[in-house]
Amino acid sequence: MRWDHLYVAGTGAYLPKTMSVEDAIDAGVYDEESARHSGHLSVTVAAPEDSIPEMAVRAGQQALRRSGYRPEDVAAVTYSVVFHNGIDIWNSGSYIQKGIAAPGCLAAEVRSGSNGGLVAAELAAGYLHAHPTAKVAVSTAGDLWTDPYFDRWRTDRILYGDGAAAVALSREGGFARIVSMATYTDPELEAMHRGHEPFGPFQHDAEHPIDLNRRHQQFLEDFDKDEVWRRVEGGLQKAANQALEEAGRSMDEMDHLVAPHFGAGLTLRQCLRPLGVEDLNRTAWDFSRRTGHLGPADQFAGLNHLTETGALTPGKRVLLLGVGGGFSWTCAVLDILEETSWRGVPA
Repeated sequence: MRWDHLYVAGTGAYLPKTMSVEDAIDAGVYDEESARHSGHLSVTVAAPEDSIPEMAVRAGQQALRRSGYRPEDVAAVTYSVVFHNGIDIWNSGSYIQKGIAAPGCLAAEVRSGSNGGLVAAELAAGYLHAHPTAKVAVSTAGDLWTDPYFDRWRTDRILYGDGAAAVALSREGGFARIVSMATYTDPELEAMHRGHEPFGPFQHDAEHPIDLNRRHQQFLEDFDKDEVWRRVEGGLQKAANQALEEAGRSMDEMDHLVAPHFGAGLTLRQCLRPLGVEDLNRTAWDFSRRTGHLGPADQFAGLNHLTETGALTPGKRVLLLGVGGGFSWTCAVLDILEETSWRGVPA
């Protein structure tokens, strides 16, 4: 989809303190071989009093405040999460809406795996353009990987960090124009994160911590590994090529690629090389290797980091890359129009 009047007016993030990879190795919860492959230096770890919804509220509040809009201007609030929100049978989207102080607007929780942030943003963008009087939408995303249910160091090949981030999207203007967004899906890969797990009314008594590595191996008992990689690479290529074509841009013109925080090895193989890119430094790598994978919030957090460090100057072009289990891929092309007023002001 090519957008004629869609902008990023504000960004925000809430990131807890970090735990270093060295400390994790010393504590016996991580190993040196995995550390060499991932290249991570640390991950963000929430304090006991932190919760995913509250972190998302704080990120959303910051994005809205930086946008210059008021809570009463908000037409839609979308919230994306992968893990458990902390309470069953509860509308977390309404909690985010209340925290942003935007009564009366559309509010919804969106679950689309680690691509959920960009999917939620794309849905919010569609809502803005379907309602001519709408001014701004706030899309938030975040996760918190809680022991004993999830082992951030060993559950998967990816290291997981806690935190939340957000963007405020506007029809009227902002520091960046979203030129195009494209999503491609391949549901034949949904079992990669399900494995042979049985369906049931509740999973509270399931084996913990969750073992995604085992689920991946179970999936590969029924699916050729080479075919999986062809689909994973092809899905991203389809989304990226469509977004670039609709924007009238090429990959070489992209100054920054904001990719998932999958670690060096997997980011190169799954996200960059399929697009003909070999340089991790074209991404927000120096930032992502310090946070770990923030679930659906990687792209919002990476974009926020680039705004705060002053890396985004007028004329720069950015490609956001989203990858989520299911599988889905979303890519967005941004043109930077102006420097942000919060440059040099960390979250």
